[in-house]
Amino acid sequence: MSKNVYLPYHATSEKAHIKSMEQYREMHNKSLESTEQFWSEIAAQFHWETPYDINNFYSYNFNVTHGPVQVKWMEGATTNVCYNLLDKNVRNGMGDKVAFYW
Repeated sequence: MSKNVYLPYHATSEKAHIKSMEQYREMHNKSLESTEQFWSEIAAQFHWETPYDINNFYSYNFNVTHGPVQVKWMEGATTNVCYNLLDKNVRNGMGDKVAFYW
């Protein structure tokens, strides 16, 4: 495995959602230490048809002696992926911008 690290151009980093490895590590740590708070902040950026319940944000069982292994996130919440990816951005004035270059 290569040990080379190729950093992005500074101008690219400035426009990025996560601007540095330090910011990434801070977010990662927060996601582990304050899982509900971290993911509820991420989820708040999206449109929800049926909102999630912050008091029942996630549940899990990894102990087979307590029943089936399972993880549930935002159970009962519904969203519209197309609205979040397209319609919301058009309504926010970005309808004439290219969404993705391939």
